[in-house]
Amino acid sequence: MWQRLPVRWRVIFMIAALIGASYAVRHAFPMTPSLRDGQTFADIKALSVETVFETPDAAEKAISPQNRKKIAEATKDKPRKARVSGVYVSKLVETGENVRIAYKEFRNTEPTPYARPDKTPAEEASAKEKAERLLHDSIDAAKKVWKDLTSENQAPVLLIHGVGSDGSQLDALAEALVQQGVERVIVPDLPGAGASQRELDDYSIEASAGMLYALLDKLEIPAVNVLGFGEGGGVAVFMAHQQAMRVKSLALVSSVGAQEFELLGNHIVNKIVYTFHLGFFKIAQDVLPHFGLMDRGNINKAYARVLWDSDISELKKYIREWNGPTYIAHGKDDLLASFASAQYSAALAPQAQTYFCDGGHYAPLDNTQALADNYANFLKQLDTPAKIKKLSRTEQSVPADGNYTYPTIEPAGGARVVVLMLIILVCTFVAEDPTCLAAGLLVAQGLIGFIPACVACLVGIFIGDLVLYLIGRFLGRPILRKPPLKWLVSEQQIDEMSERFSKNPKGLALIVSSRFIPGSRVPTFVAAGIMKLDWHKLIFLFFIAAALWTPPLILLAEYVGASVIEQFKEWHHNAAWIVIGAILALYLISHYIIPAFTWRGRRRHVMTRRQITRHEFWPHFILNFPVLFQFLWLGIVYRSFTVFTLANRAFGPDGGIPAASKFDIYKKFLGTSSVGVKTVRIPAEKNLDTRWENALKVLKREQIDFPCIIKPEIGDGGIGVYVAPSAAHLRAWLDANVDDAVAQEYISGNEYEVIWARRPGRKEGQILSVIQKDFVRVKGDGERKLEDLIWADDHGVCNGKLFSKQNFRKADMVLEPGKYYPLAPTGSRIRGARFIARPELRAGTLSKAIDALADACGEVHYVCLDIRAASDEALSNGEAIRITSVKGAGAISSVLYDGYVRMGKAYSVIYKQMNFCFSVGAELRDDHHVRAGISAWKLFEIWGTARGRSDNYVKEPAE
Repeated sequence: MWQRLPVRWRVIFMIAALIGASYAVRHAFPMTPSLRDGQTFADIKALSVETVFETPDAAEKAISPQNRKKIAEATKDKPRKARVSGVYVSKLVETGENVRIAYKEFRNTEPTPYARPDKTPAEEASAKEKAERLLHDSIDAAKKVWKDLTSENQAPVLLIHGVGSDGSQLDALAEALVQQGVERVIVPDLPGAGASQRELDDYSIEASAGMLYALLDKLEIPAVNVLGFGEGGGVAVFMAHQQAMRVKSLALVSSVGAQEFELLGNHIVNKIVYTFHLGFFKIAQDVLPHFGLMDRGNINKAYARVLWDSDISELKKYIREWNGPTYIAHGKDDLLASFASAQYSAALAPQAQTYFCDGGHYAPLDNTQALADNYANFLKQLDTPAKIKKLSRTEQSVPADGNYTYPTIEPAGGARVVVLMLIILVCTFVAEDPTCLAAGLLVAQGLIGFIPACVACLVGIFIGDLVLYLIGRFLGRPILRKPPLKWLVSEQQIDEMSERFSKNPKGLALIVSSRFIPGSRVPTFVAAGIMKLDWHKLIFLFFIAAALWTPPLILLAEYVGASVIEQFKEWHHNAAWIVIGAILALYLISHYIIPAFTWRGRRRHVMTRRQITRHEFWPHFILNFPVLFQFLWLGIVYRSFTVFTLANRAFGPDGGIPAASKFDIYKKFLGTSSVGVKTVRIPAEKNLDTRWENALKVLKREQIDFPCIIKPEIGDGGIGVYVAPSAAHLRAWLDANVDDAVAQEYISGNEYEVIWARRPGRKEGQILSVIQKDFVRVKGDGERKLEDLIWADDHGVCNGKLFSKQNFRKADMVLEPGKYYPLAPTGSRIRGARFIARPELRAGTLSKAIDALADACGEVHYVCLDIRAASDEALSNGEAIRITSVKGAGAISSVLYDGYVRMGKAYSVIYKQMNFCFSVGAELRDDHHVRAGISAWKLFEIWGTARGRSDNYVKEPAE
């Protein structure tokens, strides 16, 4: 069974098995981190950010009495859980669930080495004498008195780790601070990290700040000195904003700061990047089989949610408002949180003491002792109100007019501009135009110059174009059949572009125009590589095409996008929905509104409308979904899912199901009958030349001339059926389809699908249904091209896109007046054939002709035949007919694909046919005590093999 399945089905099953095993392991043996040594946890109420006002009218109504009342109610009793910013109010609300916060405490068990600096020498001597006297009685009492006298006002230190890590990141710093005399240090794992709870409603830094305050309440700590590292610095800033009276000092170490220095500098643009970032980690953790490894680590979807949920656009404002003692430490070569961001934060808080060291993002933590010494000296200055006042700002934080003054943001320079250019360059590989627009916004904000932005976009686009060309030139056409390139571009698109290049050898217009036509860039440059066009000339063309497109986009975003983004600030919490809406709007404009101004575009709208409103054009799996339920129901009613195969015991154990061997069923039913067509099998071989030569020999021996029909031995639904007009076309088909095949002589005439059935014990059968297959023809007028005729025809337009693809090589052909051209080469739905129910053709002698074939074959009670006949009368009378295909038990009528037959009636016909097969099989089983010769698993294998086959594109040779 396993060997007969196509490779892609094997891969799917293996991946599904790995995913299932991973899921079972993750739930049977959870690998979430356990508490570290010294850690404990506290259960607190989970919080989530809720936006109260966020509408355009909020700006106008924010100062109205009723809204003033609403704002007051929102901030009542719990001022730390709400914030007001211009046109919207957001607050922290309890979700009704508990969340586990793991934390570790470090305490200084030795007397602190320094006395309170405000003591006089006499007071210090008295305290020392008292401590020495009590030392003889009780060392513990001496320590207590010493603490009471020297550090009674010292608040604990709260260390907040960065994103993608946990509290262990700061354990060494906590120990070093304790050695420096800090009496109590608390190091929590933020929600979603470490041993804290992983599954939350809100992972934002604002919600984390509120939950840390709940932890402090649990520990009965009234005030703390807060130190945040990286993204934890944002949590620290929010804590200082939410309850300023409980924060004695604010320390930012390698911390995030103003939004302008974060990634691409704009909240909405960054939200787009973090959306892709979150999507990747959600798939990696929830879909890919990792057997719990990602659950244990800190780099997972929880880490990505922190970045996606967090809004740091207000950090600049909150740092500007904070008047208390501030400490800023940063590495001068930090590329994750730029050094310019730390300098700007220091300008926002001029009272800050700074510690700038050499090195990157982790440089302050790498030299833990130096950081601990410097920060401990800062803390020592906070022991008296006089020192605190000296370290604080006295200016008014919130101006009366509400307008804040911020330092000027200098354009990026040095390493910062290089990092921004690299980010822009990499983003162009994913989406060129959105990246150019984002670069324009950076220019508008003054974060990067116009020239560096253009250079980054041009280099990224040029590299991407060159890579596509090199893929086509050196890897060639075979790579197009393999992922990931086959997901981006099809062989047919490459052939279409190759045709255009052959008509325009210089390729200048195609290369340049591909910049302005959505979706044409990839096939254009890959086709240029396959055709091995002069690369010296293409390098120049690539640059010209990018230079004509990139600078205008950046300028557009610089002068227009900035003002638009400003308007979005009122809705910046819904940035993702804004982006989705903008993308949908652009799609509608580019695919519907603009095309509506052309005749071809309006005809495409007709095609789209008909394919939606007419069920015959709906996808196969949607139309056949009710059929699956009927099959399951009949299997339950008749106590077997394979009993229907007994209806045609002469065809073998599988009963001749549609997915079985075409050649074997055909020969068993027709034998040497004259109504059959010449049919041969072409076995699979590794060598294409050998297989082609053997196929030609077999065709010559059986006197099958070209054109001939070639199709896969195992397949259903017309997949892979092809009319080969010459030996070269046959070779092309064999190159695209490597499995066993069946070749037949080509018979002209009308094609019909006939379903015949006969109850056991009866001599005469009956025709259950007749469906005519129309090839959809267009009539030439001597003026219009074939492609125009396709879109103008009332039937052709329904599958206009499909017919245009199938006939793209002859798109410019002008048909002679009155000449007909068939658009569907075969009578299959995937080739665009129409299906017309012809119940009137059931009356005639055709049934008797099929009776004779069934009698000669043996136990056959149900068949579906594809028949060619010169006319309707010839078919009805069974005269001069040629049977081209035979399917047995399980085949159902194509009446569902006739748009003029109501769906209810069509399903009724199909259900009757399915019930007939099951009832006949059950009758034979019960009366003759026979069993189905095939298991349900084997039946699934056969169907899966046939349905899993791809309708591979055949690259036809040039005529």
